[in-house]
Amino acid sequence: MIAHFHYIVAPGTIFALFGGIYYWFPKATGRVMNEFWGKVHFWPSLICMNVIFLPMFLQGMLGMHRRWYDGGQGWTFAQDTVWGQTGFQWNVWISAAAWIMGLAQIPFIINFFWSIKLGKKVNHNPWEATTLEWTAPSPPPHGNFTTAPVAYRGPYEYSVPGRKRDFTMQNDPIRESERAALAAAHTHEPASVQ
Repeated sequence: MIAHFHYIVAPGTIFALFGGIYYWFPKATGRVMNEFWGKVHFWPSLICMNVIFLPMFLQGMLGMHRRWYDGGQGWTFAQDTVWGQTGFQWNVWISAAAWIMGLAQIPFIINFFWSIKLGKKVNHNPWEATTLEWTAPSPPPHGNFTTAPVAYRGPYEYSVPGRKRDFTMQNDPIRESERAALAAAHTHEPASVQ
């Protein structure tokens, strides 16, 4: 089968890489990448990624092997079709989508370099994340933190009873109202929230 490996590894790796760049860009630069151009980059990339790799499943169903030097053009199954295309005709779709996907990376490259100097400035925690690295200034100074951070809670404190915001940073001390709300949550009794 041609697609079993490629459909998992390539999209998973590529989209994780882009996701990481978009996520960490504000921490590294103090600016956020343009959201409109991010969408212009994302949608063609997603569509083309599927047009590249989905037909490989169809080629595999036709019996094509990925390690034959000619893909099996000399074999009888080369004339078999799925969805009206032979396995080799699907290569035309795959190649066209690959070229378009390559072109779809141009908005990302422009957005990346444009945003370094002209992107919208953001605070040190634009995603409202809870982990300690988002307490450091953006971009971080030498040594990352201006003062050593202290963690009072776990890294995934969302919707904490007794808190008005949906997220709570690791370095926010635990309040008495939180202790009461947490105790009440464990005993199923109502607690007063300050």
